[in-house]
Amino acid sequence: MKPSNTKYIPAFVRFLTIAGLATSASHAAMVFADDFSEPSGTAIIDKAPDIGSPWTGSAPTISSSNTFDTTGAPRAAFGAFTSALGAGQMLTLQYDTLNVSGGNFFSGGYAGVSLYVGGNERVFTGDTGGAEVWGVDGGAIGFQASSDTTSTTTATFMYWFDTGEWTFTTTSGVSLAGSGNPGEAFDNLRIANGNGGDINVDNLTVDISAVPEPSSIAMLGLFGVALGMKRRR
Repeated sequence: MKPSNTKYIPAFVRFLTIAGLATSASHAAMVFADDFSEPSGTAIIDKAPDIGSPWTGSAPTISSSNTFDTTGAPRAAFGAFTSALGAGQMLTLQYDTLNVSGGNFFSGGYAGVSLYVGGNERVFTGDTGGAEVWGVDGGAIGFQASSDTTSTTTATFMYWFDTGEWTFTTTSGVSLAGSGNPGEAFDNLRIANGNGGDINVDNLTVDISAVPEPSSIAMLGLFGVALGMKRRR
């Protein structure tokens, strides 16, 4: 008679519990978000984002398409996270860009979204100026430029605190990566433009998540293999 697998159920339950804990540990926590869904003409400065501290600095009012459109003047608007990036964590910055209503995203000036540590800009993403293409810059990661000039896309910057590794991609095909400074405790961001550049931003989010320990991932894999061998006996 074929032996019952009932005796293996407790071990399998333990395996699922461990796997669940690992998945939970890597779950992202959103520390800043704004979709600029308030009525057109709402002042952005002093407005509370969906998550995070109220905007400070200088900014336009919310556009007729419910976005942050810098057209018309140089801007520098800041928003603080609910918590800073720390050891064992990774950060994901994501935002949509749309066509600029009365300007040009790639026009010789700069325009983009930056990450700050305290009052210091450490990462810039967007049109860095000069090259007039998507790129990244900053003391935390150095400089890289693509050849893409798509104004309507979704940009994603990811950074690993412990290693300094980073990636920057867009849905229009940009793919940049590198190894920068580890230990950058990002805690606020800035949307800015200048020298004739403009940007139109929507659906801005920042997530911070725990990075699973390699040893934990390996342990789960070994446990699964061992459990499978027992069942085949």
